[in-house]
Amino acid sequence: MTKTLKIGILLLVLLCVALVVIILIDFPLENKVSGDAIESEESVPAVDEDQDLTDAVVFALEAATGRWAEFAYDIDHIQIQEDEQMAIVWLAAINPETGESIGREPELAIAERDAEGQWQVLLEDEENFIDVFSKSSMVENNLEGDLITEEQAQAKSGKVFGGYYLPWAANLEKRLTWSVGHTSCYPIYYCTHAFDFADGTMFPIVASKGGAVFHWKDTCANGNTSCTNGITLQDKSTTPWTYQIYLHIAQGSVPSSLKKVGTPVLQGQYIANVDDTGYSTGHHVHFMVVSEDTRYFSGGMESVWGVAEDITFRDVDINWDEATQGGRPRLAYEAASYGGEGRTYYISGNTPANPPTGGLTKPATKTYITTRKMTVAGWGQDDIGVTKYEILANYDGSWVTIGEKQAGKSFTTDINLCETDVPDGPFKLAMRVWDYEGNFSVLSSPVKLIKGVDCGANGSDPEVTLNITDGILALPQQGFVSASVSEGSAGDDIVSVVFWFHKRNWNNNEWVKLGTDTNGTNGWQAPINTNDMGEGSTYGLLAVATDSTGKQDADLSFKAIIDHTRPWVTFEPISSPYQGNKVTFNWTGGDELTKLDHYDLGVYWDSGPYQALKNNLPPTTTTYQLSVSPEQILIFEVSAFDISGNAISRKISVYTEGYEFPYNYVFSTFYNDSSDH
Repeated sequence: MTKTLKIGILLLVLLCVALVVIILIDFPLENKVSGDAIESEESVPAVDEDQDLTDAVVFALEAATGRWAEFAYDIDHIQIQEDEQMAIVWLAAINPETGESIGREPELAIAERDAEGQWQVLLEDEENFIDVFSKSSMVENNLEGDLITEEQAQAKSGKVFGGYYLPWAANLEKRLTWSVGHTSCYPIYYCTHAFDFADGTMFPIVASKGGAVFHWKDTCANGNTSCTNGITLQDKSTTPWTYQIYLHIAQGSVPSSLKKVGTPVLQGQYIANVDDTGYSTGHHVHFMVVSEDTRYFSGGMESVWGVAEDITFRDVDINWDEATQGGRPRLAYEAASYGGEGRTYYISGNTPANPPTGGLTKPATKTYITTRKMTVAGWGQDDIGVTKYEILANYDGSWVTIGEKQAGKSFTTDINLCETDVPDGPFKLAMRVWDYEGNFSVLSSPVKLIKGVDCGANGSDPEVTLNITDGILALPQQGFVSASVSEGSAGDDIVSVVFWFHKRNWNNNEWVKLGTDTNGTNGWQAPINTNDMGEGSTYGLLAVATDSTGKQDADLSFKAIIDHTRPWVTFEPISSPYQGNKVTFNWTGGDELTKLDHYDLGVYWDSGPYQALKNNLPPTTTTYQLSVSPEQILIFEVSAFDISGNAISRKISVYTEGYEFPYNYVFSTFYNDSSDH
C-alpha cells in the first residue's frame, strides 16, 4: 500500500541534492530501449505530439549542472496527465561511446504548465521536485517502491549481510549499471545498497543466496512500463529475517515449480529471466536485500519492497568486508563520490545448484580413427533444459573446443578431424553440457582415442610402419622400438618420428612418449625399458611420422607384447654308453607368449672349455650331429632365444664306449636329464 508523504519530505530533497552530486564516468554498454514504451492508463504518447514539451526537457538538461552535465540523455518515455497540465518524463542515460541507453531504472523530470501554458521542467534533484511530483495523478506508476518519510527510509538494521553471490551463472560476465549512486528510488535512501546488472539481453537469473519463495509475479507483459514483474526469496537464516528482491523479470519466466509460497530455493538455482518490465529503460535485474524491519508490500501486494540493506558478495573482490568475507560492486564514478573502488564488469562465481550432467556414448575409448569423419554421440540432462553440447579435445595438455551441437536430450554429430588442429597421434575427447542458465557440467569422463587420418591429397602423406617380426610386436626388456618410414608422393623430407607407449589398463594408464627421432640415422627408433612391467600381449605402441610440410601418418598396434618368460627346450633321450661314431641330437623348443628368434649351439669335450658350434640358427633347426670316438664324454648345449630377448640354455650329456668315470661314480647328468646352464 502507498505510504503517506509527509511534509518533511522537502527537507529530504535538500539532503538528496548533496548526496547525488557525483563525479561521473562512462557507463558500460547496454541496449537502448525503444521510446515506444507501453503506457499506463493515464498516459498518452507525447514525444512526437508535443514538441514544446520535448524542447523544454532538452533545454532543462542543457542548463542543468552537476551530474546532469556529465551525461547525455534520451527521452525514453513521457506520460501526460489527462488534463494535460502535468507530465512525467523518463530519462535514459546514454553511453557516449555507443549512443545506446543503459539498462537500469530511469531518472525523472516533472513538467508542469505555467499560466501562459508553457512547460516548466524540474529535474529530480531540484528543489520542489518531490512536492510537484507528489501532486501528479501518475505517481503510482513512476516509483520504484512507494513514497515514504525520511525517518522510515533510514530505519535500517545497521548490519552488513553476507554470503551472497552475483545473481547469474558462474563464469559469465555482466555489467554493473547502478549501485550506491541510485537516484531512482524515493526517497534516495531506499536504494543506496541496491544493484542493477545488465548485458543487453534477457539473461537468466539464479538465486544469489538460498531461501524460500515469499512472493512472485510474472504476469506483466514484457516491456510494460506500468507493471513490474519480480520474485522475492525469504531468508530466515539471518537476524532479522531478510528478503532478496529481484525486479524487472520477464513475463512467464518464473518456473512453475517456484510459483508457490514457501518453496525452497537453493543458491545458484534458476529463478527467472531478465526483462525491463516496470520502471526500467532496458533489460536489467534490480537486486536488493531488505530486512523484516522495513519490508512491506508495495502497490497493493504487487511487489515486496523495503530499504536496501548493506550486503556483500563472496565472488566480488573490491570494497571488501572482512567480517562477511565479501565485496561490494561499485562503479568508478560512484566510488569517486562514495569512496572505495569501482569497476564496470563482474564475473559470477555463483556455482549452479542443479548443474547439468551428461556423457559420451560414441566413440568408445581406445578407438583408432583412420577416417576424416569422427561420429560423436552423447546425452545430457538438466532441471530446466539443456541448450548446447560442447565437444572438446585434448592433445597438448589443454582442452580445445572442436565442435558444438544444440539442445536436445541426446545428440549425434560428425566432426571432420582434418578441419581441427588435432594432430595424428593420441588425444582425449570429452563433452561439456550447457544449461539454460548458462551453467556447464564438469567434463564427461574423457575417452582416449588415436588419430591416424590422411588429411592431404591422395598419396601425399608420408607412410610409417612399426617394425614387427612375423606379425608379432615384441617389446624388448631394455632396447629400442623402431619403425620404417617412406616419404609421400611430393617427396617432402621426414623430420620426425614420435613413438608412444600405453600400458594395458586404458582406464588408469596414460600414453607415454618414448622419444622423438629427428634424423633416422640408425633407423627411426626410440628407447624402451619394460623390466618393471607385467607380462601381457595387449600393450599399445604408436609411431607418428611428420614431414617438412606438416603432413603426418601414424601406425598403431594394440597387441604389443611384453614377455619376461624364458623359452623352453626339451631333448630326445640318448642312451650311454654310445657305440656309434656319429651322435645326433634332437630337441624341441618354443615360447609361451612370443616366439623363438634363434638357437646357439655349443659343446664341452671331456673336461675342456665350452666350444661354440653354431650361432643364430633359425628356430626351424632342431637337430645337430657330432662325430665321436670311443672313450669320450661330451655335454651338448642348446641356448634358445625368443624375440623379446629372453634366453635359456639346456644340456644333454653323452659318453662313448670305453669311457671310465673317476672313482666309478656316474654323475646324474648321465641319466639323460636336462639342466640349466
